[in-house]
Amino acid sequence: MENLDRYKLSMYNVVHKNGDINYMWNTYSGALLKLDERGQEYVRSFSGADDGSNEFKLLKDNGFIVYKELDEFFRVCMEEKQAMFNPNPEHLHLVITPGMGCNYSCECCFEKGADLTGVMTPEIANDVAEYVCTQLQNNPNIEKLQIIWFGGEPLLYVDIIELISYKIIKYVQKNNIQYAAWITTNGRYLDRNTLLKLQNVFVERAQITVDGMSDVYCRRKGASPDDFSNVIDNICYAAENSNIRVNINIVNNDANDAIEISDYLLKQCNLKGRIHVYFHQSLDYSHTPDVAQQTYLEYDESFFRWLHYMIKEYGVSEEIRFIFRKRKTTCCELVKTGSVCIGPRGELHKCFRNSGVKSMIIGDIWGHRYYNDAENKFYKTLDDSTKSECFKCEYLPFCMGGCQCFRATGFKRCDCDARKVTMLKLKLLEGGVYA
Repeated sequence: MENLDRYKLSMYNVVHKNGDINYMWNTYSGALLKLDERGQEYVRSFSGADDGSNEFKLLKDNGFIVYKELDEFFRVCMEEKQAMFNPNPEHLHLVITPGMGCNYSCECCFEKGADLTGVMTPEIANDVAEYVCTQLQNNPNIEKLQIIWFGGEPLLYVDIIELISYKIIKYVQKNNIQYAAWITTNGRYLDRNTLLKLQNVFVERAQITVDGMSDVYCRRKGASPDDFSNVIDNICYAAENSNIRVNINIVNNDANDAIEISDYLLKQCNLKGRIHVYFHQSLDYSHTPDVAQQTYLEYDESFFRWLHYMIKEYGVSEEIRFIFRKRKTTCCELVKTGSVCIGPRGELHKCFRNSGVKSMIIGDIWGHRYYNDAENKFYKTLDDSTKSECFKCEYLPFCMGGCQCFRATGFKRCDCDARKVTMLKLKLLEGGVYA
């Protein structure tokens, strides 16, 4: 038994008092504990020694107690750097935009002001496939390739998706590389014929945005009632044998509207157990920091009203279970050096939010890499001086500094305190605690 004073409480313990009960969450290990009076007293008076008690073993095994010598911040930073700059990655994550055109004109589209004229030609598509295969060839440790098809509306360019996919699939099958493909779409053209084409090229998941019931949907997207009906029909059919996630974007982030469309999909359309739903914040990238902060707080209140309703009505079922996300070693897959977004003209970006933005181009698929500030902004690590506010934050291992793209482009969604409240409430809900 180790009786020396060689342990300490983790700096990443978050304690929440709910009535007479304390809950403690370690944001590094992900463990959540309910502390009775004895547990609370043990934590308060912890001496730093292994006393052989069950309390010590439980807390140490779950990361609430760590070795005194351990620099927890440096451990998080090292894991981040190893993931970001790994010269022998096992996974490759790519976003491919075959065209910037779209059949809708959504109020909340973040691509307003971007160049929306880009359309990938078959010649460039062949070069894109060659670029992807070359990346795989140059990185023999890669075991899995993941591609997300993006736009614009990518289903306007199914022929390009097929052309690129068949060439890549041939390569990965020959070299025993796992392959997964997703698509982000408004769903209008996800009819049976298109769905079959996507399934033939192993597109296994579709994310579809629905901005409320028909009247709201049509107003926000410049769509018709027939468009709404067709999207719902397409979701219902696709859900039979595809993984469908519906993002609910509601004007003014109104919980009642989010609940209405959720019930419509899960009850009236009989999609309970067949799709995932998520009440996503409707962002306006023109907002000043003060307005963005207020908007986020309003969304946060509405989101938890919606989530509490969903749990009460449907339980913590597959529809919403994915909301309770696990910790990752980087804030996003796209900050890793090998991960890029490929545009319709063969240009490279580090984030899909930069699609069509010329100032954020970092190179192209023909071997030109600019190593410019647009790329460098995405490689700011947690121990960078510009993120010194993260140094002592107990939420750091879970937050990982927040969205790198928002920081790179200067958009501030909300302040840290607001995000901390959201993260804690979600963790408590995952543990069945309503805070």
